[in-house]
Amino acid sequence: YFDIYFYDGGLENKDFISIESEKAYKKIANHLNWELKDRYTIILHNSHNDFQQTNVIDVFMREGILGVTELWKNRMVIPYEGSFQDLKHVIYHELVHVFINDGMYGGSVQNLITANAVSIPKWMNEGLAEYIASSWDVNSDMWIRDLAINNEQLPPINSLGGYLAYRGGQSVWNFITSKWGEESIAQIFHEVQKN
Repeated sequence: YFDIYFYDGGLENKDFISIESEKAYKKIANHLNWELKDRYTIILHNSHNDFQQTNVIDVFMREGILGVTELWKNRMVIPYEGSFQDLKHVIYHELVHVFINDGMYGGSVQNLITANAVSIPKWMNEGLAEYIASSWDVNSDMWIRDLAINNEQLPPINSLGGYLAYRGGQSVWNFITSKWGEESIAQIFHEVQKN
């Protein structure tokens, strides 16, 4: 499903990415109930420093960014930062974006513009990427509990921007799937595609 590009020192990581991206593909295709139309590109950098210097996109990759999927050609750009567990999480997260770009926007920004497609809210996109990458975990639970306790309430869904889009969106998907099952993910995206 993928073409993986790497450079000297990335062979061991390339093999890991090859195995994990296949597993991620099957899991995400099952959750969303669609297959990718084309082969997609994964560009692997051997460090975050190299990742910050990528010329695939023209935005500086600051420290908190662990990977990016650019919409022009729907390419994943990820660094290996010394942890296979973190790399696996980033593969799953970014591959969700590849699927959403492919299924909702036809795989490129040109299709998004010409098709006048419905724009997916950031909380829905980033939250699903986090939910599929790690379901519901202790870190997210702690983060949401802290937010609820210290703010005395959770923000409304339409206010889930910035980092809240990741954790808050993940909590929304956790709620949806807990109440209506994992198959509700595909049903929701199918309804969005129809509009």
